[in-house]
Formats: sequence, C-alpha cells, structure tokens
Amino acid sequence: MISNPRLTVPTLAGILFMISVLLIGCYQFRWILQPSTGFTNSFFDVPIVGERDNDPNLTEDDWANTLRNIGLFGVMVPDGWTVDDSIPYTIISKNAALSNSGFLVYNAAHSQTLQDTIPALPGYHWWGAITDRIAELTSLDSFYFTPRIRTNATAGTFYLRYAVGDKDYWDRNPADQYNYGGGLSDPIEIVISHGVGTQDLLNNANISMYPNPTEGMLHVDLEGYKSEVIAVNIYNTAGMMVKKGEILSSLSTFNLTELPKGIYVVELRNGTFKSRTKILLR
Repeated sequence: MISNPRLTVPTLAGILFMISVLLIGCYQFRWILQPSTGFTNSFFDVPIVGERDNDPNLTEDDWANTLRNIGLFGVMVPDGWTVDDSIPYTIISKNAALSNSGFLVYNAAHSQTLQDTIPALPGYHWWGAITDRIAELTSLDSFYFTPRIRTNATAGTFYLRYAVGDKDYWDRNPADQYNYGGGLSDPIEIVISHGVGTQDLLNNANISMYPNPTEGMLHVDLEGYKSEVIAVNIYNTAGMMVKKGEILSSLSTFNLTELPKGIYVVELRNGTFKSRTKILLR
C-alpha cells in the first residue's frame, strides 16, 4: 500500500474504472477497464484494448508492410499480488486474413527489464510477459487481452500501471519510456477492502454440492458468490488430501472420477473461514 499526496489519479464511480490515455511511442492504450474496487484474497479481470498511435513518422505503408515481432506486456502490482500466466491475446488487422492470436507468457527477463528502466514504486514489482510466438502486426488496427490479477490479504489503496510494446524493434520496448517511448499508462487506483460476508458465504446453508452420492462429477453452487478465490481441498477418511482446486465462479464442477469409491470430505476455504461437507463417491 502506498500513500503519496502528490499522486493524483482520476476515478469514476461504479464498478469499473475506464481510462483512455494517449501515450508516446508506436502503441497506445485505447481502453484499460480496471475496477475501482476489489476484495482481499480475491481476483479481478482487466480488459485491455490497444492500438497503434499517431506517430507522424510512420506512414500507412509502414504499417501495411512486414511488421512482426515478439510482443511485450507488463503490469506493476503490489508485492504479494500475482497475475495469472498465459493470457490469451488477439490482434486485429485491417486485412482480416492477417488477424492472429496467441498467449502472453510470463518472462523473468522482461520483468527485470521493466524494473530496471521503469522502477516500481516501493512495495511493488513488475510482472512482465511476452507473446509465445511472433505477433503479426501488419496493417494493425487493434489488439486486446484480459489479464486476471489476484490480490492478497492486505486491504488499502493501490496503484497499478500497465505497459505494452514489442521487443527491441523500432524502439517500441515499453521499458524505453524516457528515450524512445512505448505504451505506458499512468498509475491507476484501486481500493481493496476485506471481503464482506465471507463467513456467511461459506455457511453450509449457502453451499450446494450435488449429486451426493456422485458418480464422479461434483457440482458446487455458492449462493451470493462475489469474485472471491475459494480454495477447494478434498480429503479421504484418513485425512490425506487427495485433490485440490479453486472456485472462481458461483457454479463450479470438479472431476473426481480418478478417485477410488468411498467417503470424502470437501473443504472450502477462504482465509480463516472454511466449510466442510462429506460426499460419497460411488
């Protein structure tokens, strides 16, 4: 958590904070839809749309010709927060036949480059990713992807920052913010509070597990679910954990067909709150 009276970030009321910023370099963000609020031990999705900028040195012919390279992405997050790896991305070309897609995959070297050239705020770090293949940017119209960011147990006001570019090609590396530019957002505020009603959520009255007995496919329905990460631990009668997973929506399904028939305990946990239910696998 940081407190900086000189740092001012405009915010909008409501669930989503919408920002459209013009940045120097050859790429810019069209939209960053970061929520303005969130919960501890939870997650939130950030839909991002980018486009080429209005660099007068690049003509339409420049964009229409061979423009391909490894794409770069980064987000500055508080220490203790994580970003889900392998983020699907899509590139839209003005020539529909050249539109393409792939995944942004965590890369330690790119993360360090961002940290070295755009130092993170105290208590923060850069999470950087690169495309898993050559990104076809010929006749670029726009690109989009949605990182999922996971919080920890600390509440407070935080500021995230986003960067996008490509790898050392025509100087569009977002780490070159001072010399060459690149797609780099201003810090964007998000207020994280402790989850309200977590204990009630994990009350057995709000949890439905069916069918029970089950032939192997177990459905877990949480009434009142609010984008919280609920850990699922399954134990046999000897107290040994035999399977684990996560609940990320109000209705989740778990495949237990690899487990021997018998009685199991399904534990749902969020921080110190937990619920345990017995099921029969037959």
